[in-house]
Amino acid sequence: MKIFITILLILSSVFGFEYNLKPKKITGDVYCFFGKLENINKQNAGNIVNSCFVQTKEGFVVIDSGPTYDYASQAYVQMQKIAKLPVKYVIITHDHDDHWQGNSFYKSKGALLIGPRTYEQNVVVGTETRMQRILGKELYGKTKIVKLDTIVDGNVSMTVGNEIFEIKQLEPIAHTKGDLIVYLPRSKVLFVGDLVFNGRLTSLRDGSILGSLDALKKIDAYHAKVIIGGHGYQTDTNATHSLKAYLTEMKKEILDAQDHDIGMEEITKMIVMPAYQEMKLYDVLHKRTVLDAYKELEMMEDEE
Repeated sequence: MKIFITILLILSSVFGFEYNLKPKKITGDVYCFFGKLENINKQNAGNIVNSCFVQTKEGFVVIDSGPTYDYASQAYVQMQKIAKLPVKYVIITHDHDDHWQGNSFYKSKGALLIGPRTYEQNVVVGTETRMQRILGKELYGKTKIVKLDTIVDGNVSMTVGNEIFEIKQLEPIAHTKGDLIVYLPRSKVLFVGDLVFNGRLTSLRDGSILGSLDALKKIDAYHAKVIIGGHGYQTDTNATHSLKAYLTEMKKEILDAQDHDIGMEEITKMIVMPAYQEMKLYDVLHKRTVLDAYKELEMMEDEE
């Protein structure tokens, strides 16, 4: 097995990693590439994220450009098989690096890049990203950090071809401090980035359990026909339910534990939530998420 992986990495350094991207038509002119439900590693070359695109009469609009330059270039090849159109805009839902490191490819094709204020604050040209550190020089390839063309503060609405794109930040902090959603009112399709996970667990390392729950309520209030999260394959009207149930139960159990003076050193042993143990990345993320939520809820009680 080790020999096989070594051969793959050598071939990747010569020819570039082959992502084998296959777009799935979600509805109308909306397509997505769905990432694996696992952590970033050299075997998947960062392909853990959902990257989508919308075909309009004027050109394509991409929502989240993916983990690397090679990923984006291969996604572009698949788009051109659907229609010989340019990529006009790339909208980044938040500043976690699995979502935006295809930007430099699309920029080279003339696309305009749109994203949250936190991208400008947290993404620094010339610094090593998590993706770069894990993948290494060969797999990271031509990937570069590039600046956005437009920063979204508040709400933005734009028309591209025959489609309206409404871009909005629902909460000051949820998964991160800069999560954007993209809503297509004509087709009632809602792209929500990492405000929604399904099939695997989420992380609160840069976010808030309370903000996440509030954001999920607001997402459901759209009554969208399609809800596309940043990770996971479910895109129907129930796409928020699993994460909402997980965070709601976690909040309740933590508050009950705090009422009984259960300290931080014991909380992860107590709150195991067995109904979610079979979900992807439970062993990696659950304890950390409980700790992050505990700190936030404890601070909330102290302030009261």
